[in-house]
Amino acid sequence: MPHTAGGEDRGPYLLDRLVNTVTDYAIFALDVDGCIATWNAGAARMKGYDASEIIGQHFSRFYPAQDVAGGLPDRELAIAAADGRFEDEGWRLRKDGSRFWANVVITALRGPDGRLIGFGKVTRDLTERRRTEEALRESEERFRLLVGGVADYAIFLLDPDGTIASWNLGAERLKGYRADEIIGRDVSQFYSEEDRRNGVPAAALREALEVGRWESEGWRIRKDGTRFWANVLITALRSPDGRHRGFAKVTRDLTDRKRNEDALRGVLARERDAAAQLRELDRMRTELIAVIAHDLRAPVGVIQHLAHRLGTGWDSLPDDDRRAILDRIAARTATLGALVDDVFDMVLIDAGRLDVAAAPFEMAAVVADVVADLDTSQSERSIKVTVGPKDTVVGDARRTWQVLTNLLSNAVKFSPPDEPIVIAVERVGDDVVVAVTDAGPGIPQEQQHLLFQRFTRLPTGAGVPGSGVGLFITKSLIEAQGGRVSVQSMPGVGSTFRFSLPAAP
Repeated sequence: MPHTAGGEDRGPYLLDRLVNTVTDYAIFALDVDGCIATWNAGAARMKGYDASEIIGQHFSRFYPAQDVAGGLPDRELAIAAADGRFEDEGWRLRKDGSRFWANVVITALRGPDGRLIGFGKVTRDLTERRRTEEALRESEERFRLLVGGVADYAIFLLDPDGTIASWNLGAERLKGYRADEIIGRDVSQFYSEEDRRNGVPAAALREALEVGRWESEGWRIRKDGTRFWANVLITALRSPDGRHRGFAKVTRDLTDRKRNEDALRGVLARERDAAAQLRELDRMRTELIAVIAHDLRAPVGVIQHLAHRLGTGWDSLPDDDRRAILDRIAARTATLGALVDDVFDMVLIDAGRLDVAAAPFEMAAVVADVVADLDTSQSERSIKVTVGPKDTVVGDARRTWQVLTNLLSNAVKFSPPDEPIVIAVERVGDDVVVAVTDAGPGIPQEQQHLLFQRFTRLPTGAGVPGSGVGLFITKSLIEAQGGRVSVQSMPGVGSTFRFSLPAAP
């Protein structure tokens, strides 16, 4: 121990100075009855009393009235005397009556013989810490009440391994599970079987842990097995020292928005399709006008020329020349009539107003009429017809005549003059099938799907007159009667066009 120059022990003096100059702690002594025997600067600052005011007073005056009435001061001294020390926290009073939150340590003081001679009391003012803790608790309670009462969002916590640790009202409403049914189970059960196979739940937690958060939208599963479209946000939770504590997961049900978006996309897609169709119709209308103008020019020019000849030299023309001119005028007029009919039929088809009859008729009779009506300039061409007995169909005889005329005319146009054209009619199951076979140039396989579209003019038909709408109209007329149209062709060999109509019972 340090000593003075005279050898006097200065330890008690230094201890006294140390205690008396401390201002952050109230340090004082009590006698065995609890009366205050000493008073340091910290006690004066903390409690507001000067030493002359408080020494000799009982220490219970620092306690609220209810604690004094409950005997708390005496109980603390009794515990300290029995156990050697007592520690507690609670409200204490200053001289001005204000309260502060105190940590109190009371230590029993004993003489050399072990006899109790008093108590040492150390008090710390923890009011600020108390306020901070209370604010934190209130904040946590408000947050717990807020989260627990939210019904529109599923908000819950996960342990680091993905086990569900909490469950709010919104989660119960959205997913269908009560808290006691779901807490402790793995979060992956909300995902579809496909997502689980692909490891989506674990990947989501890994990404949230690596970058702090993970957000996505997708289908999730309720308790009853139904699906809902969810927006999911997973946030990694860490303690102040950076240790991973788990995850917070917020889920919103966006099923209605998803349906609306899908419906809107459907509307936009239909609008795009409609716009494309309008553009296509506009293109086809322009092309139709061009085709009609081109196809009208030739027969009109021929008719004008022949009419001029008739008007200027009829009396001087031989009879054979007159007859030939009249035949050519009739043929060109028929061409114009067929073109007008094609245009009118296309208008009816586009407007959905193509009416067809449904009555029994003999296919053989229609075939005979078509062959007989063939252009007189083609009368020497060989046409072989094979018709089965009683090939009666249900449909529109006039429209079928139109279809067969179109197919036979095409066969005549594309076949060499010395090659025969074959028309075959046969019963196949519940249908009557008509096939028109020519020995023309044939059509490559990759181009055959274009044949029944509007204005199709394939390279193999270059130089052959026609509007390019005949096969389109043919297909529309047959399908309107419940039948089908097809083609079988090989370049250099020829083509066979078939159509079927329902056979009469």
